[in-house]
Amino acid sequence: MNRLLLIVACSLAATIANAETPIATHQATRKLGATKATENQSVSHFCLNAVGDLVVCDDSDDIVRIITPRDQLKAKWKLPFEPHAIATRADGGYVLTGPAVAALLGPDGRILKQVELPINAKYARSPGVAVIKDDIFVCARAGTSFSVFRFNKQLGDCKEIVRGLRGCCGCQDIGTDGKELYVVENARHHVIRFDRDGNKLGEFGKRDPESLEGYGGCCEPKNICFGPGGVIYTSESNNFRIKRWSADGKCTLVGLVRPLSPGCVQVAIAVNKDGSEIYFMDRVGGAIHVLTGPALGK
Repeated sequence: MNRLLLIVACSLAATIANAETPIATHQATRKLGATKATENQSVSHFCLNAVGDLVVCDDSDDIVRIITPRDQLKAKWKLPFEPHAIATRADGGYVLTGPAVAALLGPDGRILKQVELPINAKYARSPGVAVIKDDIFVCARAGTSFSVFRFNKQLGDCKEIVRGLRGCCGCQDIGTDGKELYVVENARHHVIRFDRDGNKLGEFGKRDPESLEGYGGCCEPKNICFGPGGVIYTSESNNFRIKRWSADGKCTLVGLVRPLSPGCVQVAIAVNKDGSEIYFMDRVGGAIHVLTGPALGK
């Protein structure tokens, strides 16, 4: 009898939990970095290139790997510094950040130019980079807070346009929809929009662990990316959720990755061209999880 009651109680609890928890639209189906050729020691950041391959930073081995969505290695570049964040350029090259440095890379991984960031090397962490037309934006830790610096397309004419950002454990991601700069200020549980000169245009997000639109933990969300039509995605390392935000502010739970070890770490994300696949970074596991679901509009 006790065994029967226990089974009924567990079933009831699961039913209640499922009723309260939104169903994610995308489910984890495979993992990248699972072969000897593609495995990483520690993934610090990644992005998608023009053909949809993943450009993955391994800051343990000072390496960038180009990996296909089917986990095949296309290229492997050894770097002279630890890679922190990476973004694509319109010419097929990349912008890469490291400890108090930023660099332009050609499509073949060759370093074309490298500059020092105007920050104290003691706090050398540069977790965010974004490109908007001819502007390059780098987010780096300056003292006990973070700043955003704007460069021209040749990494010249450096200007600090935003300062005093609060990020936890070296995490402060930035991204763009191609027009505006988005800063994920995780210690204040929101995302801020800026123009190229650092003027604030708006924000969204709040501390509210009970609602789908809110964020829990000490410092969420951690990362951001953009899908088809400028749809916004945010990710969290406390509970490994991925949310999608429409232009009218509607929030949808699109991904829930389990099991991972929670913590204050980067969980960079990217989305393929039609939104049917979402890539979620597992820093501790050195891999990237692929979540599959319906394309946008279906």
